[in-house]
Amino acid sequence: MVTPIVFIGDSITEAWGFHRAATFAAHGLIPRGGSGQTARWITMRFRRDLEETGAQGVHLLCGVNDIGRNEGFFVPADEIARTLAGMLDEARAMGVKAWVGSIMPAARIPWNPEVPDAPAMIAAVNAWLRDHAHEHGATFIDYHAVLADESGALRRAYTTDGLHLSPAGYKAIEPLMLSALGRAPAVDLARASDGARPPPFKGPRLAMLATVAAIVIAGVALMLALR
Repeated sequence: MVTPIVFIGDSITEAWGFHRAATFAAHGLIPRGGSGQTARWITMRFRRDLEETGAQGVHLLCGVNDIGRNEGFFVPADEIARTLAGMLDEARAMGVKAWVGSIMPAARIPWNPEVPDAPAMIAAVNAWLRDHAHEHGATFIDYHAVLADESGALRRAYTTDGLHLSPAGYKAIEPLMLSALGRAPAVDLARASDGARPPPFKGPRLAMLATVAAIVIAGVALMLALR
């Protein structure tokens, strides 16, 4: 039997469980997302969600609503990181394995245009998670690397409003998520973030390449012999 893993987060987690319900059901994943909730709000239900679901693992994904000032005030990146770290420490104390996802890329906060530095805030929290999650017993999953375009914004094909993911966005990060949770083969991150990469040389193409190489080597040998 697959051990259950609860997904705790905000509206991004809530919609993930809806759009990819079949995947969640197949892999024992339990969505517990709350629309609009900040990381601080999520701390108030974190232990309850773990206990009620009986989950042996937790996937935590939140923080963007803190950046969006959903509680009406500015929250610095280091305070968001401390709040996330506190939940990871609580999971470890309960003997629950933890994964923490990066905040998704966004060029702006759609519902709060007064937030001028969303990309920098997102980058700061993600950098902290990348460097320190393991110190709190968690594995970091870098969804940002798969979803961001060259400017650091969320790719247009993967979003509904510049911040929330479309069904295509969830589908794009699903292989990375399942791989990190140990429920699918390992994922090549570069290929996951760029589906246009060509496949490796095979069959006739490989034979042709070998033939060309042999001709070049023979030509070089002949030139050296004639010197």
